[in-house]
Amino acid sequence: MNNNTGSGASLSERLITQPLILVGAPRSGTTMLFQALSAHPDLWSLYRESQPILDAHFPVSMTPGRSAFVPGDSFDGATAAAVERAFFDTVGNLEGAQGALARFLPLILRTRLSDTLRKFGRDRKRPPIRMVEKTPDNCFRIQMLLRVFPDARLVFVVRDPRGSIASVLHGWRDESRFRRYPMPDGYRLADYTGTEWCFGLIPGWEELNGARVVEVCARQWSSYNEYCLRDLPTDDPSRVLQVRYEELSARPGPVLERLAEWAELDPTPLRRFNEKLPVVNTWSRPSEDKWRWAADELASVTGLVLPMARQLGYDLEPSAAGNA
Repeated sequence: MNNNTGSGASLSERLITQPLILVGAPRSGTTMLFQALSAHPDLWSLYRESQPILDAHFPVSMTPGRSAFVPGDSFDGATAAAVERAFFDTVGNLEGAQGALARFLPLILRTRLSDTLRKFGRDRKRPPIRMVEKTPDNCFRIQMLLRVFPDARLVFVVRDPRGSIASVLHGWRDESRFRRYPMPDGYRLADYTGTEWCFGLIPGWEELNGARVVEVCARQWSSYNEYCLRDLPTDDPSRVLQVRYEELSARPGPVLERLAEWAELDPTPLRRFNEKLPVVNTWSRPSEDKWRWAADELASVTGLVLPMARQLGYDLEPSAAGNA
């Protein structure tokens, strides 16, 4: 992996330093953590995912041989500088500009109001700034991100595959907002009437022509986590922090305290979430067994996810408690 910026800028000349980049499979809790961190006055945010910025430089389509993966050596220094500049120019800081107003604005509205919220703080934006970024496809762009942001700190959020896959399966079947890529002629899934691929376009998607949707969801979960484990600089604990969804949702206070200490942030602004993080981008409140509506389908793909589940420390035996 090439961690050089390629732009010739030293860290002291950066527009953005030590950004917090959240990575994790879709429906793994990255959104609720991102929204909480976006409420910290020392962190600038897009208040939504960054597809418009990154897709402009690294477009994705269902063309054989292409996927969401971006190697670190596939672009030049000018592109790296342009990506950093795009983030710097676009992020806002509502809390630093309007702290009193921010506390009364529900986090679930921030994505919808992101175009407006990003305008806050522009008059005091001076480099370098710190930002928080979250887009699930970044699991496949870690090499790229570490080249653009060589001092980035990465938070890897993991979740029991049953809860994550069941939620992604729901998204494939019932939520048009997750449809992203028109499928090429002749490409179909066995039990899917749609014509667009949902969620991230994983490497190897070509092999899934004719597969069931639940098999695609299982492969997506495994692939997102596989690329994180492969490309994250996990040998340096100062650069990577792993967070378990189950712990975050049940005991957010201690998790946020630990994260703030690791990221060298004042923990005080995050203590408003000590008891409960807000529900964001979901259909119902979290529960221990919400995934059980899809239990039979999930059981049929256990073999696909078992190796990665074990690597992440999840027990998929029938007696194990489910997480949603």
